[in-house]
Amino acid sequence: MTRWLFMALIWIAGCSRAPEPMRSTGQDLSPSLMSAPALDVTRLAKTEDCADCHSDVASHWTNSAHAYASFDNPWYRASIDQFRDERGVNESRFCAGCHDPLLLMSGDIDREVLPENELAYAGITCLVCHSVESTRPDGNASFSLTDRTVLLPDPAIPEEIEAHRARLTMKPLRTAALCGSCHRSFSGPSIGNENHLPGIDDLGDWASSAFAGAVQNQLTSVDESSCQGCHMASVSASDAEMAGAFDGMVRSHRWAASHTAMAVQLPDPGQAKQATDQLEGAVIVDIGPVRAGRRRYLLPEESRLRGAERLVFDVLLENRGAGHRFPGGARDMQDVWVEVEVREASGKLLGLSRPNEEGKDDVFMLRATLLDAEARPEILHRVHRFSAPAFDRTLPAHDAQAVRYSMTLPRQIELPLQVEARLLHRKHSLEFQALACEASRTDRGIRFAQGAEQRGKVALDPCLEQPVTEVGAATVWMGRGAVAHKPTGGAARPVIERLLTQALALLHAKQEHVHVAKPSIERALRIARESKSAVLSARALVLRARLSSAQGRPNEAAAFTERAEALIGPSPVLDRVRGDAYARAWRWRPAAEAYQRVADSSPLDPRAWRDLARAYGSLSQDLNALSAADAGLRLAPTDESLLRSRALALESMGRPEAERAEQRWLAHRAPDAQPRLLAACEQEHQRCRRDRQPIPHYTLSPPRKAIHASIDPG
Repeated sequence: MTRWLFMALIWIAGCSRAPEPMRSTGQDLSPSLMSAPALDVTRLAKTEDCADCHSDVASHWTNSAHAYASFDNPWYRASIDQFRDERGVNESRFCAGCHDPLLLMSGDIDREVLPENELAYAGITCLVCHSVESTRPDGNASFSLTDRTVLLPDPAIPEEIEAHRARLTMKPLRTAALCGSCHRSFSGPSIGNENHLPGIDDLGDWASSAFAGAVQNQLTSVDESSCQGCHMASVSASDAEMAGAFDGMVRSHRWAASHTAMAVQLPDPGQAKQATDQLEGAVIVDIGPVRAGRRRYLLPEESRLRGAERLVFDVLLENRGAGHRFPGGARDMQDVWVEVEVREASGKLLGLSRPNEEGKDDVFMLRATLLDAEARPEILHRVHRFSAPAFDRTLPAHDAQAVRYSMTLPRQIELPLQVEARLLHRKHSLEFQALACEASRTDRGIRFAQGAEQRGKVALDPCLEQPVTEVGAATVWMGRGAVAHKPTGGAARPVIERLLTQALALLHAKQEHVHVAKPSIERALRIARESKSAVLSARALVLRARLSSAQGRPNEAAAFTERAEALIGPSPVLDRVRGDAYARAWRWRPAAEAYQRVADSSPLDPRAWRDLARAYGSLSQDLNALSAADAGLRLAPTDESLLRSRALALESMGRPEAERAEQRWLAHRAPDAQPRLLAACEQEHQRCRRDRQPIPHYTLSPPRKAIHASIDPG
């Protein structure tokens, strides 16, 4: 008997017998939205059989966040244990659908989860993802599992190989919807929160990006890519990978993303490499424009400086590499910050923005802030304490942010100044790391670490120093002699690219100050004309149209889009800019016409339907508004704006389901307490006072002194 036939017989014996149900069919798993029939959970937990033929894929998975998604993940365990202690074990099904599907299906999540429980180390196994037969767009584990058996084929029988492949590669497997069923979440009354609150939404952010083929409000040049395209790239296969390789390549099952704190502790060096590769270069960092006294310069190297005057400059961050917000995932607990240094030509440090002993409250961070019932920023990801969103300073795909820094130069100064900016990433905030570290040193934490080792897994230690990854950086020189030095990083790009990034970021200024983007746009347009580049000219004209739109000049905005169209032809991007311009001026008929073309071009983008439903509703075209809202809700079922448009359209038409639609809208609208909580937070917490500014402003500190944040009137 050959080895292959022997393995096949073993698999047939193990997989073709009837499963032993550990839950009744139709068992309620709420507040998780997961759906599963009666399944043999012990069988779902097995991964050894898969490794016999798929050794590379199994090795990837063994070193992945999916393999460590459950209670052997000390960061997650600290979070869910606190949730369960404060809110209840039944409510923790909310977490379990995505992190602990086997504990959920077995019913073990409904009682104390002990270190002796085998399923607490299973995570998201091969047969969980490969048994998803359908998905829904809600999130919170909105997928359904099949109970169809799995058969290991005899390699000599093509029919068995094909049947095996068909069973394990069902339609959802290669779709973004599969990933989105867990990488979209929300909290609300089902777990004891007073209000519905949207959470992680990598799916929605991706669906509204050019990576998904959606229409932007600026011209971009990116190749479309799914979740799998970025996070499951093809890698070289070893000779041991018998079944999963094609042309010597296999899809990575590491899903490293940004979990560097975990990846660095796992034995596979490829895990840490993939994590850092995902991070490095995802955001472009640049510096400029500059204000010296009353003089303004678009590029730092053109500036002229004098001693004792005030120096102001912008650090620019542009998300070019991530197909969703950066950072993604749980945006309130990622640790991503900007460091800035200013030095004289001699190397003497004049000013800096860097975390000090007290932490990062005075350092710009890319993060979301949520408030608890007392208007305090909830910094430990205690989802059950969330009451209202405050701010989200993470970067949408294809968008840019300006961060302003200022200092007073010394009277005697050695030029040129060297200015360096870096964007740094650490997986968890130090506060959350301390929480997980403390929990890991308890008897329960020690027993789980021992349990992981006994099962051949790594006992992850949350107390270890986390890796810090440089996502992007730039160095420029300012003042006399600057042109003798070459800028680095994002500042080394062609001048026109730098100017376009400037304009994109400055368009987010307050409406009364948005004109600051105009000089960057006009200079970019001049350069594009000189280079005779139709595409670059069109990109500048689109930004100029957006500036006119922000200033309430729709006809002027339309004229700029027409000039862009003459260069590159019709584009739904131009329709989006037109639609936005008309909508801002309450000219709903031309807005609806433009938005309809946008929705026709990107029918899987919920934002397109949101804009269209609002425009039709404002025109009292209720049937069209209802149709657009329904199309959007099929993609984003809890979107407040879409629910509102649907409810108002049904009410206007006198439809009997209007009352129920209104109740659903009101259940998903922003909390009534949000303005009050936000105002209170701004009074008590510098974090809220600073983050409410479209362009936050920091005063660079002298060496070894505290960093102070300030409010920039511009």
